[in-house]
Amino acid sequence: MQLNPEEMRIGDNILCLHTLSEADDLPGKAATDTRYEKLSTDRSDCRLSFAAPVGVLLPCNHIYNQFIFIDDHTENLKRFEKQARNMHSLSRYSRGNQINKEWIEQYLNEAHSLGLTSVRCHCNVMAWSDDRDELQRIKNDVGSQLALMECKPRHNTVDTPTLFWAGIPGNEADFPSEESFHTFIEQALCFFTEETNYKSSFSPFGIKMVDRLTGKPLHVDISDLPMKRGIITNRNKFVLGPSGSGKSFFMNHMVRQYYEQGTHVLLVDTGNSYQGLCELINRKTQGADGVYFTYTEENPIAFNPFYTDDYLFDVEKKDSIKTLL
Repeated sequence: MQLNPEEMRIGDNILCLHTLSEADDLPGKAATDTRYEKLSTDRSDCRLSFAAPVGVLLPCNHIYNQFIFIDDHTENLKRFEKQARNMHSLSRYSRGNQINKEWIEQYLNEAHSLGLTSVRCHCNVMAWSDDRDELQRIKNDVGSQLALMECKPRHNTVDTPTLFWAGIPGNEADFPSEESFHTFIEQALCFFTEETNYKSSFSPFGIKMVDRLTGKPLHVDISDLPMKRGIITNRNKFVLGPSGSGKSFFMNHMVRQYYEQGTHVLLVDTGNSYQGLCELINRKTQGADGVYFTYTEENPIAFNPFYTDDYLFDVEKKDSIKTLL
C-alpha cells in the first residue's frame, strides 16, 4: 500500500474516490426508487433504487460505501438551535448569516413537526484500476453516473486514505466527521442501493452460470429455492429470444446439469437441438440414458401395438387395441 499526496495505490491498482459529503452536492429531491427507462415501457415501469447508477449500473470495479451516523438526536437539535441564534445575531453583518439561519430553522421545524431523527450521512464511490488511461475513463464514468442522480460529482484526493480505512468493517469510528452532512434518516436511506451483484444460491440444486461483468462462477437455483420461498408456484420456464441469441445453447446447458444432478429429463425436440447432448450422454452411459428417437424417411417412427413382453393380453391391453383400431 502506497500513500502519496496525489494518489493512493494498493499493489498495482490506483484508487479513485468520489464523495457525497456536503448537502450542497445533493439533488433538490431524492426518492426511494426511480424509473429505469431502458427496461420501461409506456405501460410498465422498471423501478430501481435511487442510487442504482453508482451500484450495479456502474460497469467497473468499484465499491459504493454508505454511512449513517445516528448521534444524540436531542443534542443535535440543541446545537442547531444555538447556531440559529448565533446566525441571527450576526445577520446584521452579512445577509448570508440570515439565509443560513432560515435554513437551520427550516431543518428544526421539520424535525419537530414531523418527528424526524437527525443523523449524519456520507456516501462515496471507490473505484480502481491498474491502468491510468482506464482510470481516467472510470473517473468520467463515475462522475456521469453521479450526475444522473443530479448530484455534483466531487473527486476527493485529500481524504482517500482516511475514507478507505473508515470503510473497512469495524473502523467506522475513525470516520472524519467533517466528511458528513446532516439530514434525516428517511432522506439518508434514499441513497442506499437495493440491487446487488449476482450471488450463488445456498440450494444444493441448481445450474452453473457466470457473472456477465466479471466472469465469476456462480451456482444459481431457478427452480427449487424460489418454490420454497414462495416466489413462484410452478417450475415452468419460458425462454424468449431472437434467432441466434443462445436459447438452445442455454437449454442444453441447463438440461445437462439437471440430468447430472439426478433429474429425469424428457425432451420433445423439433429441430434436433438436443441430439448432440443425447448422443454424448448415450455414449457416456453405454446406452442406458440419452436415448434419442428421431424420424427420417428411411427410418420413420413406428411402433407395434400388438407387442407384449409375456405374450399375454389383459383386458386393458385389448381395450387399448380396440380403441386404436
